[in-house]
Amino acid sequence: MNSMHETVPLGAGEVWVEILGRDCRILSHASDKALGDSVALLEQTFRDMEQAYALRWGGPPSTLDTTTWLLMGALNLAHQVVRLEQEASQQTQNLEQTLTRLLDDVPDASPE
Repeated sequence: MNSMHETVPLGAGEVWVEILGRDCRILSHASDKALGDSVALLEQTFRDMEQAYALRWGGPPSTLDTTTWLLMGALNLAHQVVRLEQEASQQTQNLEQTLTRLLDDVPDASPE
């Protein structure tokens, strides 16, 4: 029996990654380290989601549609990234406002 790797040709920029024991073909130009780190983060997100599900409902999901679960994990990560970017943007705006107020408080160095 041939593995999926042998029977499904990869397109330009595509690579195989294993996520939670499942082979996934993705489009990626990331380094092996960055891709490995990303897969590890996605797998941890999946485990966190599964744990939250188990806490809420008393056990793991009864029917695991792994593809849907992985997409939910990826969306969860994307949401976290957007939230972090919004927080960083707000912090930058706050810092800019603080610096502007400080500059407004500094007297001009014009000769008298």
